[in-house]
Amino acid sequence: MSSFDSLPDELIHQILHYLSPEQTLAAVSLVCRRFNRLAHEPLLWRYYCQTSFKYWEADHHFYDKVRGNLRDVDWKRMYIMRLEGNSRISSLVDGIVASRVSRLEKTEKICQYGYDAKDYLLTQCRVDESAEDVLARRYYSCTVLDSIHRGLAIQEWDKYQKYTARISSQPPPNVERLNGGMRLERALGAFDMFMLHDNEGDLDEICELLDDIAARFRAASSDLAHATTRSKAIALARWLHSNNMTGLNDPTGETYRYLRNCLIGRALRDDQHPSLPIISAAIYSALASRAGFEAYPCALPNQVHAIVLAPAGISLDGVALPAEQADHQQTMFLDPYGSDEEVPIDQIQNFLFRLGIYTGHDDMLMPTSTDLIVMRTAQNIRASFTSFRTVDRPLSQLIPMIELNRGDWARNLQPALYSMIWASIMMVPILPDNDEVRWDWQQDVRDLLTYFYEYFPEDSWLIEKYVCPMYDTFAAPSRRQSNWELPSKRVRDQIKEIRRVDASARAPRRRSDLPDGIHVKYRVGQVFKHKRYDYHGIILGWTTEGAGGITNWDQSSPLRDPWQGYSEPYYRCMLVFSFLRFSPLLFGFVASPLKTLVASFSQGPLLLRMRDWRADSHDRVGTDGSDHHIIAESSIEAVDLQGGFDVLPTDIRDLLPMAGKFFKRWDSENGVFVSNLRELFPED
Repeated sequence: MSSFDSLPDELIHQILHYLSPEQTLAAVSLVCRRFNRLAHEPLLWRYYCQTSFKYWEADHHFYDKVRGNLRDVDWKRMYIMRLEGNSRISSLVDGIVASRVSRLEKTEKICQYGYDAKDYLLTQCRVDESAEDVLARRYYSCTVLDSIHRGLAIQEWDKYQKYTARISSQPPPNVERLNGGMRLERALGAFDMFMLHDNEGDLDEICELLDDIAARFRAASSDLAHATTRSKAIALARWLHSNNMTGLNDPTGETYRYLRNCLIGRALRDDQHPSLPIISAAIYSALASRAGFEAYPCALPNQVHAIVLAPAGISLDGVALPAEQADHQQTMFLDPYGSDEEVPIDQIQNFLFRLGIYTGHDDMLMPTSTDLIVMRTAQNIRASFTSFRTVDRPLSQLIPMIELNRGDWARNLQPALYSMIWASIMMVPILPDNDEVRWDWQQDVRDLLTYFYEYFPEDSWLIEKYVCPMYDTFAAPSRRQSNWELPSKRVRDQIKEIRRVDASARAPRRRSDLPDGIHVKYRVGQVFKHKRYDYHGIILGWTTEGAGGITNWDQSSPLRDPWQGYSEPYYRCMLVFSFLRFSPLLFGFVASPLKTLVASFSQGPLLLRMRDWRADSHDRVGTDGSDHHIIAESSIEAVDLQGGFDVLPTDIRDLLPMAGKFFKRWDSENGVFVSNLRELFPED
């Protein structure tokens, strides 16, 4: 019988594919010199790199290396580098889950790994429910991954900033001017990245989906290479409609403003491919470039068409134009959202006439640049949110308006608005002498910083990398405190304060320290029901100093005055309201005259905090634990629950994606959430 050693190298190499890289290093390489040589074969380690890690930071140029010369890369070193990185990331994630101290610092360290961290973070976002700290591990891993995704989105939009900074007084070529340093599908896909979480569909995957769709179109279209521009354009429009790739199946006033319709990645991945006209036109344009002809969105008032350009000097029907028109490009229009036929120019002009627009048609019937398409998409996202907050219906009926994947509706609200503000900042060209643009930009930055401080403090690195340098360019000279002080100094100082609070320990609240005669009935992690309004919630903390005491439980705010005359305990709670009616204010609700309910959607369900109406919310640093509702002990009663997640009330199950911010897991035997706030409430 032949021994294993008698097998040829090629066969042993294939066998090693079925062993883990760790086994190859620790065992196979030590067998003998021959096996040591085979265990260090570059082809084997390239295979390990390809199969062990799906996501790679762009700086590695990984896929270029895969296509290049095998021996130009130390594949084993590259694999070990990723393995060591995962080990450091694992340690940082463990630290984030275990303690609130320096949580933001550890998050930023992981974000510096970029996409090299994504493979490991995804395993933690999807960790098994049997894990001791399943809720906390999922929540914080997803929080870090969200920040990395936002970094990639903003990096994509930053290409426009770099483009406008390098263009000279000489007008750039038409295609370059329209793209603005970006690719349309990636610039729009950046919005998806803000709400991607642990799902498929990043920028590269969006491009791959478009590549696949384009390949299917080419395969279904015979003799496409010899077709005229008009024939190609109409063929693509018809193919998209026949395959339900654009538009809406139910374009009613209600479903039209669903958030999912604003996202190109969602439209491509969804079985029904729902999209607004601007996204349909963008999909068409991206596929046109892959099919061999030129097309762009044409954004008109209340409509977006696709405009197709014939090659210079050639008509849409393939006929050479007269010599004096050698540089002219004929155009045609299509409506990928609602039709599969060419749209006559007369029809578009009549539409403009009905809107009262009688002049300037030639300037409007031109391709719209990518930066303006991004801005219009941001406006559509704002309109979706406006529709969500103004419809007077129970929350359960509003959920489909902002739900992208089952159960993620609550995590999408604030990121969607955040993406809109970031886009409005990044799509402004470098125009330091334009006072009007500079002023508008500063207003947008104020909105962004409010969101950052309140909901996304883990994005300090993004503010420092992108906003602060732009702030120094755009800020009016009058804002400088002195000739040497940069306008961004105030922002940088606030970031330093956030980091100081993040690194500091907070004094704990102990039941054993309570004076005689004072008793706190309920504990952190208990599920309760409101006696009057019947909603459910989870207790996050308690105080015996009145509602003012729990508002400032972190002792970082100057508002330390407890409410005199209130002797009963108050509880800081997490809850979902299903009965609130939105007011015309952006974040306001109809509330009692004594208190203000301020919406705080913070990557999760409607988490509300009740604040003294005299308090200034801008005086508070929102590092963590900023979303709460304060309820008196006499207003609630504990709910007796035993069993898995299925025994939880529906509104509590909606809180599970956000519960990890405060809790490790659900204790099915004792019917409570296991606290991850031991540093603040060590005896609960």
